[in-house]
Amino acid sequence: MTLFEARPRLGGRVVTARAAPLPDVPWLDLGPAWFWSHQRDIRTLVAHFGLEVFEQHRPGLAMYDAGDGRPPEPFDASAQSTPSFRVKGGMAALTDALYAASRAATQPPTIHLDAAVRAITLQHDGVVVEGPGVRCVARHVIVTAPPRVVMRDIAFDPPLSNAVRGVLADTVTWMGHAMKCVATYDTPFWRDSGRSGYAVSWAGPLQEIHDACMPPCDHPPAGYALMGFVAPRTSAAAQAFRDAGLGARRTAVLTQLARLFGTAALRAVDYAEYDWARDPLSCGPRDEIPPNAHPEYGHAFFDEAGGDAVWKGRLFWAGTETCRVGGGYLDGAVASGTRAARAVSSVGDAS
Repeated sequence: MTLFEARPRLGGRVVTARAAPLPDVPWLDLGPAWFWSHQRDIRTLVAHFGLEVFEQHRPGLAMYDAGDGRPPEPFDASAQSTPSFRVKGGMAALTDALYAASRAATQPPTIHLDAAVRAITLQHDGVVVEGPGVRCVARHVIVTAPPRVVMRDIAFDPPLSNAVRGVLADTVTWMGHAMKCVATYDTPFWRDSGRSGYAVSWAGPLQEIHDACMPPCDHPPAGYALMGFVAPRTSAAAQAFRDAGLGARRTAVLTQLARLFGTAALRAVDYAEYDWARDPLSCGPRDEIPPNAHPEYGHAFFDEAGGDAVWKGRLFWAGTETCRVGGGYLDGAVASGTRAARAVSSVGDAS
């Protein structure tokens, strides 16, 4: 098996970064961070590798800022959502475990980084996968990039049908509009003052804020952080924030956190951010505009062996947006990979 990864690292949209107060330890999730108990596939995979998990911090009062000039108001949000869970060390602990398991396999895969695929060609006995400095002849290919990125960046010969191209173009990249900002601290001061770290704000630039601490939080050293999602580009203020310099964005975020949680928020020891809308390996056209509701992922053709009659038995699809159950979440990514692997194995056994 050969894996082509367009990025210089493994993990795709899983990004766990280093930051003070733990600069030598990856712990800040700038991509997906949570899973829920009802999500069987991701939960099973995490348990399989024996990774330590912990519940997202919720005790304490949340904050609400209406953005109308009045002071933010505390409220009890503890019962508003089902508990979510995080992985100690960040979600990269899972991708690291998967990589280690692949290297220990009897036939470990060949992995190419910085290897963007730009063309997939069907031949009578297989497929040719090509890109800058990339070429591989295989019996089958599993495409895992977000559908809109595939639509924009990969040429298929023979071309995919118009129906398939339409499905790819219409499949929203989940959280493709998102920008995530994280401020780190020497102490979890908001917890000490009875705050949960959760906030909803219409004053911006962050629209939704969460406690992003990494355990153990009862004694140093530990990773203490507040994380927030920037409002989508659909507002002029959000557009201006994203177009500002790094220093200006940091100041704006810390000023907002101080308004919500007190002046201690101004004394951040580090600041990190990731604008997913500007990541061309994750997002395609139209992804800067968020959907009005969670999309209905997992179009029927993704479940078929190729989804296109011409490519049937040679081309398979994976990735969270291709999965009907858990689509958009880590759970959907894991489930889709399992589905694609079984489909390839089934076709291989029959050929």
